[in-house]
Amino acid sequence: MDHFHNGLDIVSINEEVKSIADGKIVYTRYSEDQPFDSDYGTGNCVWVSHSKGILSAYYHLKNTRIDFSKSDNFVKEGEKLGYTGNTGHSSGSHLHFVVASENGAKLINPLMILPKIEDSISPEIGGLTLSVGENYTNINDGDSINVSKNFPLTVTAFDKGENSGQRRGVQYIGFIFNGIKIKESRFNEISIKKGKWINEDSLEYDELYYNGNYYIGDLSLKSGENTIQVNVADFHGNTNSKTFSFYVNRISGK
Repeated sequence: MDHFHNGLDIVSINEEVKSIADGKIVYTRYSEDQPFDSDYGTGNCVWVSHSKGILSAYYHLKNTRIDFSKSDNFVKEGEKLGYTGNTGHSSGSHLHFVVASENGAKLINPLMILPKIEDSISPEIGGLTLSVGENYTNINDGDSINVSKNFPLTVTAFDKGENSGQRRGVQYIGFIFNGIKIKESRFNEISIKKGKWINEDSLEYDELYYNGNYYIGDLSLKSGENTIQVNVADFHGNTNSKTFSFYVNRISGK
């Protein structure tokens, strides 16, 4: 992936998709509308405009269109919009759910507005990875490594929740390198500014991720002991922290 994921994927097969609030349907697209065009990534989709400038969108719906003309396209909270399917660029039946504002220029993490689900489990922090071109080295606590220059350093972290099969990104991640806070990032919303998507900490995708992991940075590791503390939190306030201590031998590059 080389871009922000703009919504929440909810695995579901042929289940009713309902409007999150009262609103008006402002856009729909089904394959029958343009049968000779290539399938859009969204597949069959419905967009609903709500109060206070909020928009919600529902992607990958089945080919079961519902006619809302009798209500002038107005819908009530909980009213059926369609059924979950596997249309568009989708590898399995699911709902891709989007929440936006500012006419789509700001995307809000759906977990900020959906009903809270029970979750008392802290997010997990995996290992560190040092990337060298197409190769990489996993760094465990207490390891010794040789480096010739600064390379991208990343870490894995995820929120699995209490139900098996769940795997979400974290709401917050922060890094402390050799006692100095170097970066912290929140994932409540992203906005488009000057043609680029950024999060609320004004960080672009490439400043937050590298090869699918959370990007710590191209750090100037010193000879001897180095420490990196990773702090994370999920959307329910559960937190976790992990400190990696490893030893570096700086060698001359070619």
